[in-house]
Amino acid sequence: MPTPLPQIRPPYTFPRPPVSVVILTLNEEVNLPDCLQSCSWSDDVHVLDSGSKDQTVDFARTSGAAVHVHAFETFGAQRNWAIDHIPLKHDWVFHLDADERFTGPLVNEIASVVATNPVQAGFYVANQMIFMGSWIKHSSGYPAHQMRLFHKSRMRFTDHGHGQREATSGEVGTLRQPYVHHNFSKGLDDWFDRHNRYSRREADLIFSQEGERIGLGGLLSGDRVVRRRALKSLANRVPMRSQLRWFHTVVIKGAWLDGHAGMRYASLLSVYEKMISLKLAERQAERKGR
Repeated sequence: MPTPLPQIRPPYTFPRPPVSVVILTLNEEVNLPDCLQSCSWSDDVHVLDSGSKDQTVDFARTSGAAVHVHAFETFGAQRNWAIDHIPLKHDWVFHLDADERFTGPLVNEIASVVATNPVQAGFYVANQMIFMGSWIKHSSGYPAHQMRLFHKSRMRFTDHGHGQREATSGEVGTLRQPYVHHNFSKGLDDWFDRHNRYSRREADLIFSQEGERIGLGGLLSGDRVVRRRALKSLANRVPMRSQLRWFHTVVIKGAWLDGHAGMRYASLLSVYEKMISLKLAERQAERKGR
């Protein structure tokens, strides 16, 4: 079974690329120590907190990170606020969440890319999701890319569902090496709490887009990210979402290859789709009632 790449531990022996790191936090005292440790290669680390009630901010300050506080509205708005208001030392910026970790191979690649003075606006980066102590490579659809490394003057973010998407007129590249994502570091209760909120936003997005046509161009695109987004848009409109998500994760993606962890994660994704379906049905019923 695939194992995740080891996160960075002292003593630090990797390159130190001129890249600023921004970490978004909310009550992350459990995750932040290991996250900051993996950022030890950067000389400009910022924690953007949205109102933690635990020791997140205190730990960040004692660890030497610069701390900024801004009330959370959406992920896209928070990332744009970081670009606009944090005094970033470097032009290139990497956005990391507190439950994510840099690895040595990723930092090496970042150093090599930035050293070439790239013209790209940013670079997609994949993540290795960890569940029950294992990298669930197939269940998580690896590699699923997100915009994480970008030039601060060439990149903006827009909201989309429960997350965000990049907004740029510039060229976008893709890094080969992933970061590690401990998505379940706070336990399943926290996962369900978060996905209860996420499912509401996804249902709102689907509801707002009802009636829009789906172009086949995205499904046939040579860009993996474009294909994934087009497939998701199509899946949002088909019946039996939860059953189809389970079938797709287990049979098409091969979740069974990830063992018990993969099969359990497939069940969680099916539950999440059911939450979206029920909330969407609620909105549709309310519209009919009006």
